[in-house]
Amino acid sequence: MAKTIENLSLLSTSSEAANRDAANGDSKSNTGTSDKLQLDEACKVPMGKVIVSLNRRYEDLKAVAHKAPKLSSPATGAGDPMPKDETSDLDKACNELKYLIDEFKKLQVYETNLSDPLVTIEKNVDDILGDLNANPDNVEWETTKDNLKVLRSNMTKVKAQLPLLHQTSSSTEARRLLATTSREEASKLPSPYQADGIFEKGSFFKEFQHRYETLGIREKLCLLCFAIFPENAEVSERLLRFWWEGERLRLTSESDTKTVNEILDEFVEPGFIEPVYKRSGSKGSCYKMHPIVRCLIVRLAKQANFFYYDSKGYPNMEFFKSKKICLVKSEGPSWWSKDVLAFKKARKQAQQGNDKKQAEAGTMTEEKKKQDQELEEQERQEVFFTKNACAFTKARKQAQQWKDKKQAEADTMTKEKQKQKQKLEEQQRKQMETKRINYLENLQTLFNVSKQFPELPEELFPKMKNIKVLYLGRWERTAERHMEVEDVGFLKGLKNMNKLRFFSLHGISGIKKLPDSIGMLQNLRILDLKACHTLEELPKEVGLLKMLSYLDLSECYLLDWIPTDLSKLSKLKVLKGFVISSNSPCTLTHLTTLSELEKLSISIHNDKFSIKEEESIKYFSEFNSLTKLKIAWGAGGTKKSLDKAKHPEDKNKTSEASKLGPTAKVLEKYLKLPFLGSSKSVPEKGNVAVAATTAKAGQDKNGDNAKMQKSGAVVQSNVHANNKDQGGRSPKPVLPSELKLEKLDIRCYPDKEPPKWLVPETLTRLKRLYFRGGEVSHIPVANRDEKWNVEILRLKYLINIKMDWKQVQKQFPELKLLEKVNCPQITFCPCDASGVWEVKQAGTKIRMDAQPS
Repeated sequence: MAKTIENLSLLSTSSEAANRDAANGDSKSNTGTSDKLQLDEACKVPMGKVIVSLNRRYEDLKAVAHKAPKLSSPATGAGDPMPKDETSDLDKACNELKYLIDEFKKLQVYETNLSDPLVTIEKNVDDILGDLNANPDNVEWETTKDNLKVLRSNMTKVKAQLPLLHQTSSSTEARRLLATTSREEASKLPSPYQADGIFEKGSFFKEFQHRYETLGIREKLCLLCFAIFPENAEVSERLLRFWWEGERLRLTSESDTKTVNEILDEFVEPGFIEPVYKRSGSKGSCYKMHPIVRCLIVRLAKQANFFYYDSKGYPNMEFFKSKKICLVKSEGPSWWSKDVLAFKKARKQAQQGNDKKQAEAGTMTEEKKKQDQELEEQERQEVFFTKNACAFTKARKQAQQWKDKKQAEADTMTKEKQKQKQKLEEQQRKQMETKRINYLENLQTLFNVSKQFPELPEELFPKMKNIKVLYLGRWERTAERHMEVEDVGFLKGLKNMNKLRFFSLHGISGIKKLPDSIGMLQNLRILDLKACHTLEELPKEVGLLKMLSYLDLSECYLLDWIPTDLSKLSKLKVLKGFVISSNSPCTLTHLTTLSELEKLSISIHNDKFSIKEEESIKYFSEFNSLTKLKIAWGAGGTKKSLDKAKHPEDKNKTSEASKLGPTAKVLEKYLKLPFLGSSKSVPEKGNVAVAATTAKAGQDKNGDNAKMQKSGAVVQSNVHANNKDQGGRSPKPVLPSELKLEKLDIRCYPDKEPPKWLVPETLTRLKRLYFRGGEVSHIPVANRDEKWNVEILRLKYLINIKMDWKQVQKQFPELKLLEKVNCPQITFCPCDASGVWEVKQAGTKIRMDAQPS
């Protein structure tokens, strides 16, 4: 019985060895064959034979196991049952054999799946050997290197499919190879855009899909806009606002008055996007999307045909897939090529790659076989006719004539085939051209994602008749991607785009002047020409854009001519980068006809233009709807150029004040208007007679004015009350009217004295005040009782302003945020490392006695 148990334990092993010996018997007998033939014979061993053999033995052993209790053994005598432990061993052997059969069935699946990859690896090795043996002295190592890379990649795929038992070999070489493969393939993780089912089974995807379904249709389309941008890209709120306005994704009706910021907040709350914060910790104006969320958004965008994406999640220039298309950086021809058929052929060749090479190799092999067969047939005929030389000569002549005839027929057929081929290609070209034109006519959006030279063909550009959003410029906030066009002739095609609502050339160089066809865009709402550094003038046809509400000319540093027709844009609400130049005919007076203008940005390049005097307020008081104003001085508006323009002949002359006598100088000292935070007293221009009268009134020992003089307060007298237009400045200057400004941004102001209309009395609605650079020496108030209503104050690069934290609090009691950058004389402010101080909680009242930390 012990021998029987031993045989049972070795049954499966012996069966497998027997089958292996039987399968390999023929290969062992042919010891003279090559290694390749041995490999072929080994691959032909079917796993099914092993499974059938083991299954038959399993059935036999199972039948014996059922009969085992009835058997008797010599050790126990006739009729005694088999011991219990021995019966148990027999059952265990049956179970183990059944397990082996099941595992071999799995191996049979591996054999089926690995047969094609192994053949592919064999062909890869043959290609490498062929390249190395074809010309050993001049090996094309680049081609060989590429083939080796393909071979290793294919072998890695096969290794990944091998059973775990074969991968965990104890061989040192096997462990070394596996370790090498792991290190090389560690950086080549599968793309989440290519891994089907990687997200669908998880709870994250279900939660994401549930939140996505709660959005409205327009909100869904707004969210899908983030899909075309690269991972972790920072997208500005300005760009999204323009885009959504161009495609009418944001309703402006009374029933739905959601702003862009409210829509973005709806996306931030569930985690679709996240805001980009500044260094100070405050919320910026840009948003970005997590890569995993973007992966899911790209899938949803594919389903909605919202642009076209490749297998790696990148937007593609593929035509006919969607009514929205991107411009991306690419090499070689594209769908925008003039010869569309040539592009289609080139792309087909590029896609085939190695398959085409293999196909050509197979074709060459077949042709060579045919040639060999023809040569053999000719040799056979020659041998046959050698017995009769005359007959052979005659037959050979006939054969040559027949061959020439066939060659002539072949040449004729070749020419006919070429003509037919050319005719067919011409028909295909016309069909593809018609299809491409039809596609462009129905295109809705063209967005430049990464193309550096967005110069489109003049033949195709005018075909986009129904396009709504044409974004050719740069969308990134930084200018790292240089963009340029050599010829702007293609822009003449704008005349056909009557439905265009948003047009952007942001950051594109090489455009000196827009074509006259810009005036044909009757439905244009937004024209973005920001940072077009070579733009020198606007055409007068821009005045024909009756529906234009937003015009951005900022950072166009060479722009020096703006037509007066700009005043005809009655719908214009935002004008940025308006240039005041001696060469430009359009002035601020022309702009006063823009009744809906809410935001104005001015760049001053004219030495004669100034806003210092009180009369200059007339420039802005005539704007009925203006609430945001930005004024910046360029090269022509600096203080040095202003002084040179005003007093070119007084270079060596003394000032008028220096001509006054000692008494007049003393009187001039008392004609000071107190300004909180000023480092120097401010002298006022006036005649000597008025100064003397004012000084005399100020020296009244019995009045209160003497005390006010000593304390530095405003000098008040009957002269100021009765003579408002005299040289001395009154506590409350008479101004034409109040301005409705809510935001005022002044940059590079050339004078130390700020504009006289820049006082709280005139700017009662002002909530945001910005000073950046320049020579200004103080922030004025008319008297000590007046306070600013400003809530946000930003001071940058101001070296002349001298004030401390207490003065800031007294002058700006409603202040909620202060930003101070490179202002060395503004001291004791409790700002953080970024120069920012703000109220931490909404509604917190600022303590007047707050001390800096």
